[in-house]
Amino acid sequence: MDVELDAIRRSMETSVHTEVSHMHFYEGMIYGQSVVAACSGIGKVCAATCAQTLVIHFQVDEILCGGIAGALVSMPHGSMAIADQLVQHDFDLASFGYHHGYLPTLGVKFIPTDDSIRKRMIQAAQSLGVTYQLGMIASGDRFIDSAQLKQAILDRFPAIACEMEGGAIAQVCYMNQIPFCVIRCISDSSDESAGDHSEVNEKMASDGAAALILEYLREAENHGGKN
Repeated sequence: MDVELDAIRRSMETSVHTEVSHMHFYEGMIYGQSVVAACSGIGKVCAATCAQTLVIHFQVDEILCGGIAGALVSMPHGSMAIADQLVQHDFDLASFGYHHGYLPTLGVKFIPTDDSIRKRMIQAAQSLGVTYQLGMIASGDRFIDSAQLKQAILDRFPAIACEMEGGAIAQVCYMNQIPFCVIRCISDSSDESAGDHSEVNEKMASDGAAALILEYLREAENHGGKN
């Protein structure tokens, strides 16, 4: 969503705008790092289209996915979920003998985030002093807003948070061998109160996720990194 991108765009020293596939991409500099910031839109198809555009059109070196998510375990609103792996909880070919979430095209069920990026994200979270949890993030094309839907995911996957884009971005990065990481700031608890809490906490959680990405870039500059 645009609100998830706002803080990133405000931090860019310069910004060149390009529109591709009805999506807006902004090229610029943040803490000495060359970045392309984009708002994919909601859902896995939009996310995959955005990620593939970043790979082919902008030829990025790595992809960071940030934004908000619902907690599947006990996590306070405003805390960070840092993904060690992604799964698409709504991908189901069980009728053909595959485990729920298994991607036969890739031969995997879970897609891990990049070790180096993940470790640096954890360092950035520690530098900011924010509460975080490392674990699996589950993605699907449905907003999870009931205890029943939440439990259905937990019955299949040991995930800590759910959202609607990360798994698709993970698949695109896996297919293109692009290092990536997904971080999410918790806006709700994926239960019957999720809609109200997500709306109330949207800006807070969006700014929190952006702050972590910006700290990641700031520390990369201090260590002579390139993104």
